[in-house]
Amino acid sequence: MEQSGYKTPTHIPLDLSKPSHERTSSLRYANEVLDIEYVCLSRIREPLALVGGYWNMDPEIICRVTTGMLETAISGIEKMRVFFASIYDLPGLCDETREEIELFLNRASAWVKVNQIYYY
Repeated sequence: MEQSGYKTPTHIPLDLSKPSHERTSSLRYANEVLDIEYVCLSRIREPLALVGGYWNMDPEIICRVTTGMLETAISGIEKMRVFFASIYDLPGLCDETREEIELFLNRASAWVKVNQIYYY
């Protein structure tokens, strides 16, 4: 599940050698919110900010999903998806985390598609 266009940030190392309950929990929380049919942007901002923080994502991505208008937030969510697709196959991820990443990739994609229809 590799996509180009985003590299794991080098300025803040992401240590996958130790399981992180917080990282997995933040993804689970975001997945639960994204699973709600027709969930609005204001409802997903906080869970996505937590995901960005616990996974040491680029602050620009976090800013896009937390403060931007719908078009900017969609762009930030797409960048989050690229980030997770780029680390999905890395050694060191436990099965539970890998499952949450896969759910996030699917649910975030569905949210983006639904909201692009209404925006454009």
